[in-house]
Amino acid sequence: MFLPIALIVFVSISSFSEALSSNGRKQKIDVIGSLTCDGKPASGVLVQLYDTNKLNYLLGKANTNSNGYFDICGKVKNITKMNPKVNIYTKCHVGAMRCSRKITIKVPHSAINKRNTYSIGHIELKNKFPGETRDCITF
Repeated sequence: MFLPIALIVFVSISSFSEALSSNGRKQKIDVIGSLTCDGKPASGVLVQLYDTNKLNYLLGKANTNSNGYFDICGKVKNITKMNPKVNIYTKCHVGAMRCSRKITIKVPHSAINKRNTYSIGHIELKNKFPGETRDCITF
């Protein structure tokens, strides 16, 4: 009895959410940056761009190139304003734990739908960052 009701509620909420999204406005953001570890380019580092208004909806991802540079473009259609963030998953100075360090950088709303690309700048990964966590699942 409970399962059919739960399924109906889930389908209804999903349909309503999809209807709102299809009536939303198009939003776009481009984010660039460069990463180093101990002053050397950090190549192969996973960088992901999310919209936190859609339950951490993945907008795009990239791995840094041989120069430690990345460029990510994300698009979403939503009725609420995008709330973008960048997650960086690095093995730079992980210590004995071996799980990736997860560094989160919030991207300002002013960067949404601009013709210019938003730069998070140059980040030295050996440093510790406020709110930094560990991620043993993401590779």
